[in-house]
Amino acid sequence: MKRILAGLFVCTLILSGCHNLQGTRSDRITAYADNYEISGETKDEIIGTVHSAIFTTVDRSNKEAKRIYGPMPTKKGAKLTIEPGRYALMGHPSGNIYIYDEDDNLLLREIVGDKAGVSSLTADIDSTFTIFFDGGYNTVTIQPVKTELSTELTAGIWDVGLDIKPGNYSISIPYGYGFVQILEEGKDPQLFELLGGELTGSQSQVQLKEGQKVRVSKVSRVNFEPLIEQTGK
Repeated sequence: MKRILAGLFVCTLILSGCHNLQGTRSDRITAYADNYEISGETKDEIIGTVHSAIFTTVDRSNKEAKRIYGPMPTKKGAKLTIEPGRYALMGHPSGNIYIYDEDDNLLLREIVGDKAGVSSLTADIDSTFTIFFDGGYNTVTIQPVKTELSTELTAGIWDVGLDIKPGNYSISIPYGYGFVQILEEGKDPQLFELLGGELTGSQSQVQLKEGQKVRVSKVSRVNFEPLIEQTGK
C-alpha cells in the first residue's frame, strides 16, 4: 500500500509539473496568437544581448554632425568613428552595417542597401561608437537627420518622447517581414513580429512610455496608428 501511495504521489508531481510547463507554453502561444508578441527563448535568441550603450541619446541638435559620402576603400569593408549626432546610414548596392560601443559590444546590425535589406539604418552615434560597413558596398553615405515626431518609423533606434509620442498604438507594415522591439533600461524587452500583405498581414497593439527605446529591424518602415481611448460617459 505504501508503495502504491508513493507511486501515486510521484505521478501527481510529474503531472503537476507537466501541467505548469504546458500552461507556460500555452500562455506564450496565446500571447503570440492575440498580439504577435514573441517571448521565451525565441525572443532571447532574436534580440540577443541588450548592452547599456544602446540607450545612449546624443545631442539632437547635430551641431558637430557632418555628412560623409565616399567609395568603399577596400573589399574588406571600412571601420569609421564620426562626430556625435543622429545619422541615417546607407550604402550601395547592399551589405551589412554594424555599430559597436567603446567596449566592442555589438549594439546594432542590419542589412542595408537598395538591392537587399532595409533602405537605411537610423541611430544616435556617440563619439565612442564604431561603425563598420562590410565589403558588400561600393559606396557609403552617412547623413545627419533632424529630430521630429512621427508615427512612421524606419529601421533603427527611436526615442519615445523625442521621435514618437508616448501612447497606445497599433503597429503594422504594408509588405515584408520584420520586428519591433520595445526597450527600457532595467526591464525585460518586448518583441513583436511584423507580417505584411493583405491576406497575411499582422497588427499588434503596443504601449509606448516616455524614455523607452523602439527598435525597428529587418523592415524599412513601420506604421504606428494611435489608438483612440474610449472614456465612459
